[in-house]
Amino acid sequence: MTDELPKIDRWNSEPLDVHTWSDHPEIKALCDQLYDEAGLSVLEPKGNRKPKRTVRESLRVLILDLYMKWLKDPSISIGFNKTKSSYQVGSRYNGLHIPEKVIEVEALLVDAGYVEELRHFHSSDRQHRNYTTRIRHTQALRELFDKLTIDLHDIDTHTNEECIILHDKFVDDPNDDTIRKVEYNDEELSEDEVVLLNTLRSQLQAYNALLKRTFIDIPSYTSSTFTSTITKGRNAGRQQTISLGPDNKFVVRVFNEGLKGHWKRGGRFYRGWWQQIDKEDRSKIYINDQPTLEVDFKAFHPNLLSNEIGVRLADDPYDLEELILPDVITTTEQQRDYVKLLVLVGINADSDKLAFQAFRNDDRQDKVANSLTNIQLAALLDAFIDKHPQLDGVLNTGQALRLMNIDSQIANLVIDHFTQKDIPVLCIHDSFIIQYDREPELRRILDQATHQVTNHTINHDIKNDRNSHNGKVSGNIKGDEEPVVISFHTPISIEPTKQYNDRKAKFTKWLELSECRQSE
Repeated sequence: MTDELPKIDRWNSEPLDVHTWSDHPEIKALCDQLYDEAGLSVLEPKGNRKPKRTVRESLRVLILDLYMKWLKDPSISIGFNKTKSSYQVGSRYNGLHIPEKVIEVEALLVDAGYVEELRHFHSSDRQHRNYTTRIRHTQALRELFDKLTIDLHDIDTHTNEECIILHDKFVDDPNDDTIRKVEYNDEELSEDEVVLLNTLRSQLQAYNALLKRTFIDIPSYTSSTFTSTITKGRNAGRQQTISLGPDNKFVVRVFNEGLKGHWKRGGRFYRGWWQQIDKEDRSKIYINDQPTLEVDFKAFHPNLLSNEIGVRLADDPYDLEELILPDVITTTEQQRDYVKLLVLVGINADSDKLAFQAFRNDDRQDKVANSLTNIQLAALLDAFIDKHPQLDGVLNTGQALRLMNIDSQIANLVIDHFTQKDIPVLCIHDSFIIQYDREPELRRILDQATHQVTNHTINHDIKNDRNSHNGKVSGNIKGDEEPVVISFHTPISIEPTKQYNDRKAKFTKWLELSECRQSE
């Protein structure tokens, strides 16, 4: 792992994580060595005033994050902001109180030959993106990393991290760097809002604690990381390295529209590596070494809208039955996919024009979708409205954040129910992954939660492929003794790789040790 690396690629980077912490003696010893060799004592404050974070502690956070990236993918760099305002010690989003002095710590590490940089880029042209400085470990630091035995499980990547996040606007990617996090404190909130947030935070903290002690993995994977290409959004085309390890299980809730939204806009659950992979890979997830299934609400947001009007939608509202644009869209399956996308972007958009633009921007590799004109897309949307006239005038009116808040309330009820029973369930907005044998309970709770929030229920279905079987059963009630053929399903088993078994053994050992420490 100490081989020469390619030059820093500004695209292959992740922001500095200011919540990474460990008291492992190896890390302490390494940081003491770097503190001396980089001459960091010159940064110590004069006088008796004691900062919330010392120079050594700021160094430890920086070195730990560099080490985490090295373990995950040595080529990854860190997006390192050198603006002092990025390190506000009193910020809700800086739980370890990392001060602006970390900028000077990084500079001395560069001078000492332990960190290399790719300078920031700023353009006055709004069409171009600006970039923070990228930093990465040098060969000298990698050689020191190579001597460490500290594992991911020994590092807490979310120490004191706020799990209830407020954004100024909505972009369908909470890591998009155009979004601004909004600071908030109890003094700015109403009494009811304070009670609500304290409840939501305690529920989510309990859920994250459960996830931390849950083994979530994919048995067929030979590595705990894999690379995928981002297909949508501002970062489409970029490669990203996704970790399936303990560093990528922390979940947050993201609310939108700042304080003026009064916590009634957005609120969805984000992060967790299961949200970062495609549905084919999600079907392979095992929880605590048991197969899972994914239960998905059908046409969730259209159903929410239609139920509010008092009309229950058809089982598949996106199926228009006949081709609307047969010269362009040649199969009903392709048309259904386009209608679904058009309706969903219509729920997000504030106008027809913006909806059509978002439709074409969704997948730039889809030549047919990109070729559809506004008139053609309007014809598809009109056909959908003809089938569901109750939705006339409802789409393209900016309903998304309100509906997201509703589905987040439902998700919170579902997650909290299972968390209280010490049963992990994974949320992908309007679908949920749980151990296979928990399907009946999950579907019952989905119905209860949906009815509690909306006074209605919405159909749901299983997304996984399963083994199908037929078998004969007979009863012991008089007149029903004759065997009856029934159909049933079993999960598709996955042969675990050696690497998966190694990861499971390592997790089990960590869990046993952590439970022993807690009982002491």
